[in-house]
Parts: sequence; structure tokens; C-alpha cells
Amino acid sequence: MRCHSSNVPAATVKFAPMVVSIIVVFASCQTGVACTAFMLQDGQDLVAAKNYDYNFSDGFVMVNKRNVSKQAMLLGPDTAAQWTSKYGSVTFNQYGREMPIGGMNEAGLVVETLMLPASRYPEVDDRPAVMSWMQYQLDCHGTVAEVLASDKQVRMHYAIPMPLHFFVCDRQGQAATIEFIDGRLVCHSAATLPVEAITNSTYTESTAFLRQYEGFGGNQAIPRGVPGSLERFACAAARVKNYKAGPSVSPIAYAFETLNQVRQGNATQWSIVYDLANLEIHYRTQKRRRTKIVKLAGLDFGCQEPVQMIGINTPRTGLLNSHLFDYDPELNRHLVFYAIRHTLQTKFLPEAVINQLADYPETTSCK
Repeated sequence: MRCHSSNVPAATVKFAPMVVSIIVVFASCQTGVACTAFMLQDGQDLVAAKNYDYNFSDGFVMVNKRNVSKQAMLLGPDTAAQWTSKYGSVTFNQYGREMPIGGMNEAGLVVETLMLPASRYPEVDDRPAVMSWMQYQLDCHGTVAEVLASDKQVRMHYAIPMPLHFFVCDRQGQAATIEFIDGRLVCHSAATLPVEAITNSTYTESTAFLRQYEGFGGNQAIPRGVPGSLERFACAAARVKNYKAGPSVSPIAYAFETLNQVRQGNATQWSIVYDLANLEIHYRTQKRRRTKIVKLAGLDFGCQEPVQMIGINTPRTGLLNSHLFDYDPELNRHLVFYAIRHTLQTKFLPEAVINQLADYPETTSCK
């Protein structure tokens, strides 16, 4: 059975205690910088976008395979989920394979993560737990509805110290924000998601703040170039509301311009636009400003062939598919060590712990 969640004693997955800190930093924006995500749709146009703001830009684009058996990394008195991936995906990974910051799968599901200071995760219960919640969702689900339903089957591991929330959207044009408030999942979608955007405040806070601005019930001018989370939400919200498809309007270009309006100077390391309708990913980086493209339709997601990868800051531009190369564990290890040593919260971790993280992909297997 694919993407089932089994209860596996945490003791069977032995990771040093400090691994928890590493795992969570992967999918978060550090305090002091900021991230923004949103979705645009009108007619046949359907794109999602994200600015990743952080203190360095290195990482890999990873092509993750379907039919791969996995078991969650956990710590402490808890149970680990295990599953077999149903979908292949393309993800952006800064702290190694299987620990994405954002991505899209072959069904057109996009999952992005941002920091939310108000987050508090569920306590231990009968559900098995996952650390890399994003990779689990991309592996197992093709729609927002399926992601939301999965809360009955798995939960975020309680020990994750970094406060996160998520923006999820699919090829059917559905979107949702997913927060963990007071130990429970809080979702905004459909009628409760009047604006398909997210920054680093709760969605309730964000929409309440928005009401003072023109076009949303108030008379104040939309803020531009202001770094605050709520101001960025208002700016993104106005851009989302004002988007109209047309023969002279490129949704990709409009999305990039929106990301540019909420960028945080040199802290914005990656600007990513997901074309859900055409299953394409367009992105730019702080180091390499020209657009790069990955087309999911041209990728081999069968697990009989090696995972593929490419450096996020590759000097190549345009379509990257033909330039992807087979996964190299040593390059992955180098990235993990580099990223951890250049991250304030993890720079003093012992080498043995970092090795455990770098070796985690070897615990997965093709079915």
C-alpha cells in the first residue's frame, strides 16, 4: 500500500538529539529575514510563487522518485511514520536530500514553508509523526484536499523547535494555509482564504491588518517596499487581487514582478515561480539573476534510475532538464556540512551528527 502511515517505535530510528534542530532549520526562514508566498489564477493561468529569504544561497534542485520506501527521522518518545512515495517531485534543498524548503510534484501539488512565531505543534497521540512534513506531502498527495485529510493520519513531530507554517496549492486551483496553533492544525482554504497569500504572521492577523487598505475595506494606500510581515502581505494581496489574464500579460513575469516588490534586498536568495498548469518551475537566485526552468513533464520519476540533481546557482540558464546529473552522496554531504557550519543555530554541531543527516537518504529504498 502506498503512502500508508505505520507506527514504528522511534527507537528504531537512531539519531542524535541535536538532529531536531537541523531538520527544522531546513524549511524555515530565520528570525530577522522574511519569506512571502502566493498564488495567482485567472482563466487558464495558474501559478504559485515564493521568495526565500535567508543568509546564504547554496543548495540543490532535487528530482525525487516515486515508489521509494521511507521512514521518518524522529527523536524521543514518539512513533515514526513510514510510507512509499506515490509521486515524483522537484524540490529545492539547502540542507541535503529529503529535506526540502519548497517544491512541486508531478500531480501539480506545490508545498512551500515559512516561519510563523505563533506555531505550537501537536502533542504525542495515536498518529505517527514526521519531521520532513513537506517531503511527505509531496510524496503522498496530489491535491490540497488530500493534504488536509492527512492530518488524521500523521502529525508534525512535537519536538520541532522552529515555528513553521505552510502554503499549499494544487493544479485544480485550490490553495490553503496550514498553521499549527495551540497544538492543532488550523487551515484556511476556499471561503476562509479570501486572499491566496502568506507571509510570517497568522492568516487571521494578516487579513485583519489588510482591511485598512484600499480595495480591502479601508482607505490607506497599499504599502510598497516595507519589510514587515503584515505590510508584505498587504502588498502581495493587492498584486494577487489585481492580476488579470490577457494576451499581453505573462503570469510568470507578473509573479516575478510581485516577488520583486516584496523582496528583502540581498536577503532574498531564491525567487521561485511554479507554473501549475504546465508543470514547470521557473526560478532566479541572488547569485544568478537569469531565469532557470525545470519541466516536470520531461523527467524520469521511476526509482529504478538514480535521483538527479543540479546546483541551484548553476551558471546555466533556460531549460535545465538536460543538465541534471545523477545524485552524488559526496556533493550532498558537502552541502550538508557547508549549510550547517554557515547557520548560526547549527554551526557548532559535532561531525558525527552532521554525518547522520547526510546519510539519511541511504535509508530509503526503491520498491
